[in-house]
Amino acid sequence: MIGSTGFDAAVEVGIAAFCAGEQPPHDEEVWERLTGAGVEPWLAERLLTFLPMAYTRRLLPDVSYPDGLMAPGGRVSLSAEPVFMVALRRAQRAGRDEVGRIAMRGSEFNTINNALHAGSQLSDLMLGETTLVKDLEPVEQGDGGIPSPQAAFEDFLRGHGVPLNGETQVGAELFVHPAPAGVVMAQVDFAVSHPALARPWLVESFAGHGTTWREAIGQAVNRFRLGALHPIVDGLLCPGAAPDQVERERYEHPSGTFELVLGAQMNLFTDRSVPSVGPLLDRLLEVLRAEPLTRKVHGLRLFIAYHDGRLQTNEVLLDSEQWPGGEALVAGSQAPLPHGRLAVRIFGLLTPVDQA
Repeated sequence: MIGSTGFDAAVEVGIAAFCAGEQPPHDEEVWERLTGAGVEPWLAERLLTFLPMAYTRRLLPDVSYPDGLMAPGGRVSLSAEPVFMVALRRAQRAGRDEVGRIAMRGSEFNTINNALHAGSQLSDLMLGETTLVKDLEPVEQGDGGIPSPQAAFEDFLRGHGVPLNGETQVGAELFVHPAPAGVVMAQVDFAVSHPALARPWLVESFAGHGTTWREAIGQAVNRFRLGALHPIVDGLLCPGAAPDQVERERYEHPSGTFELVLGAQMNLFTDRSVPSVGPLLDRLLEVLRAEPLTRKVHGLRLFIAYHDGRLQTNEVLLDSEQWPGGEALVAGSQAPLPHGRLAVRIFGLLTPVDQA
């Protein structure tokens, strides 16, 4: 499964706040980046406190670390703090630059560094508990201003009666992109694994932006719901669970008969009426007959963007990988509208039809 539910996205946002800019930001800057984008103080404080501790443990694993902090109101158990535990797991797959940037700003790292300069060995070090100047903000109900795409994905599936068991695995991972001041940009990779798929994982990526993380992540999640969720549910995970949200058509291929389970066409960056890309999709399916297909479920996604009729983005994915033949066809096709900005996205699954 990709990511961890609960505070998976929050930790990614915290990492981005620590790593923004050419020079390491001060704590006050990190705080402003978080709270200024809608992160609630109790969560921002935990990200600011726990991420350096988690990354120090990744950078210097031979040291013996305590499982707690001391605060005026009493001891805080780290293993009982979900934000710390998610940060600790996330730190294990961080790159070198990210680890150095975050770990070296923490008080535990400074204590270890001073001890090493005094002649101590890493394996001999046993840190005492860090003492906080003030108590942590009480944890409040909810997501702290950073919704978990993973939790949203799972909620969607439960709503359609899809069992989340060993056969079906799903994930949703947040990626933070640089953005102008006052704007946050989120990309979420929604992934599903199922024995019927042609590849181990099918991944569909959606982006969102806004002034807060709730807006940006919410936009990406909603676009996934509108554009890809229902073909995944009705064509793979629970056939017949979303019949009013998909179109089905028979597709003959040299390897056998498939059914195309197609989601809604998404039109972006314009409020004008956009013609259906059905004719273009039909031509793509013609070209697809030259590609070998296994008797498994295959994903097909088209994303094209134009500016004044000029093709700006040409992305045709087959089983979550670029399909050169499909992109060549799109490159020679006419824009749906001759003027202005426009992007069109459509996603479907090719499910094999039993011919027995």
